[in-house]
Amino acid sequence: MKEDLTFEDVYNEAIRLTKSNPFEIRDAVVKELIKPMLKEHGFTVGGNTWCRKLSDGEKLVIHMDGNRFNNILSGVSFGFRISLHDGRNGAKPKYGIGEMKIDSNYFLPYFGMCSPLYNVEGYNIGGFRDGMPVDMPVEEIKKYIRDDFEQYILPELLKVDSREDYKEMYGRFCQEKRSKDLDVRIAWFIHSVQYSFISYRADGKVHEDLIKSKRSLKITKEEILSNLDLADKMRCNLNDTSIDAKPILMQLAEEE
Repeated sequence: MKEDLTFEDVYNEAIRLTKSNPFEIRDAVVKELIKPMLKEHGFTVGGNTWCRKLSDGEKLVIHMDGNRFNNILSGVSFGFRISLHDGRNGAKPKYGIGEMKIDSNYFLPYFGMCSPLYNVEGYNIGGFRDGMPVDMPVEEIKKYIRDDFEQYILPELLKVDSREDYKEMYGRFCQEKRSKDLDVRIAWFIHSVQYSFISYRADGKVHEDLIKSKRSLKITKEEILSNLDLADKMRCNLNDTSIDAKPILMQLAEEE
């Protein structure tokens, strides 16, 4: 019977259903897409860090890092961190990251939350969705990431040829700036509403938390109602894609 299942039973069944290894897929994406794409645009590679030398001797750095809790069941999360490094003395950026770090998600509309590859940590390969393993073909994964880089990330990075250029870009895409932009604010608010379907508060104050989130993000009634379709677009990256947050969003739009 279902109630007699142990955690080990569930784990073993999940492993049995998982047909592909997300670590191997991530490595294939890096080898077949990321490395050649960045090399084509003048970046040299060192492990999971790519650098492009600027005209004033500074280096534009792209570093890929992952969640240390990655596993074959949760999937593999990884992200790209953009930064600036003064490599003229031969020193390498600590942990692959230099000054003025920008998460690659901030270059993307809505923080990338409309992509089925989205994860709060960045991209996510594998894991489970609607109770079944996510088995997205490698070529489809590569297409999503290639489109992000070619449409939004690389066009901005390739404009940078000095520290001053980088500082200007940082001013437009850093967390402090982008977290104030409407597309990011509304995406994070919808995400918090969608997550409330699976979150648990012993004191039953989930709704109060959403009202506080609306206030802290400074989301207006008009902004919620004019972006209801975004809730449907963002379903694709939920573990349970049947979640319909629109009724709660409409209710929250009327509350202060």
